[in-house]
Amino acid sequence: MRKYIVFALILTVFTVSNTYAETLNLTTLPVLKANGYYVGAVGGNINGGTTANYYCDDFAAHTSVPSSFTVLVSTLSNISGTKFVSQMDALKKYQQVGWLMYQLEINPLKTGAIQFAMWSVFTPSSPTFEDSAAWLDASSRIDAASYDFSQMRIYTPTGSSNQEFVGGHVGLAAVPEPAEWLLLIIGLGFITYSLHRNRENGVVRISA
Repeated sequence: MRKYIVFALILTVFTVSNTYAETLNLTTLPVLKANGYYVGAVGGNINGGTTANYYCDDFAAHTSVPSSFTVLVSTLSNISGTKFVSQMDALKKYQQVGWLMYQLEINPLKTGAIQFAMWSVFTPSSPTFEDSAAWLDASSRIDAASYDFSQMRIYTPTGSSNQEFVGGHVGLAAVPEPAEWLLLIIGLGFITYSLHRNRENGVVRISA
């Protein structure tokens, strides 16, 4: 019995803990500039792995590229180790940043404005660019339940003054296909019919 309890506790720790330390290697600067600032995706990897895109949400700090530094990797289910967790409505703001990251990927012609909006989420005093204020306002009005943030990651520097970055993927939340809805409705209808018929016979059968 004790073995099962220990196993359950270990499983709980791994399930609940969504933060861990890694090395973020930033290798290539964004290809675009706006108002003299690099905007958009920074190329890099985690621990020398597959190359991916990383986006800066932190205007107040500075990071040189190329560079490598230790980061705490967080998901939105546990933002306790992130740089801006102490700000009011921090979770909502990280959702805004995630939504803006998604917009950066699908609106490449608006990279400058969206990047400046992302910087403004946590640093309202950061400069603006073109219609960045409109993008910031749009991000504050999103219905977070309509988006899937489960693959989003936050990379917060530990032991250094580097900027915080976000990465991973944010997209629209999955919506059941019409065929799936039809199967669900048919299944519920069958269950309702079976219960109704069994009640008429004076018996209700519940199977495990």
